Amino acid sequence: VLDDYEEGTWTPGVSFGGAAVGITYDAQAGVYTKVGRKVSVSCYIALTNKGSSTGNVNITGLPFTSATGNEFSAPPSLYLSVVTFADWPNGIVTANATTLSIGETTNAGVRTQLTDADFANTSIILMSVTYFV
Repeated sequence: VLDDYEEGTWTPGVSFGGAAVGITYDAQAGVYTKVGRKVSVSCYIALTNKGSSTGNVNITGLPFTSATGNEFSAPPSLYLSVVTFADWPNGIVTANATTLSIGETTNAGVRTQLTDADFANTSIILMSVTYFV
């Protein structure tokens, strides 16, 4: 018997450096399923204008605050279009937050965050991740 099961929708967004000044969207769609402490989310984000904010990129608006602690951090499955990055795009759900940071890792193993400079006005993000609350 499941004592905590929920399905729903959520509205994903993008921020650069923690701000979202002037960002506009063609689409923002997200769904989730929560079973106990485990939350699985998927989303589709299509920009029409990346706005004027600068800094590291985050997907915002996850439907539940993630648990605290590195053992609860979760890497997503990502599809990025019209986004520049080194060899491997990646991301991680931020501990004790409702955001997911997106980065890149080179073949040499160096990881950096993606920033506004890596995005265009027509960038698209599809993301799926399971995390704990």
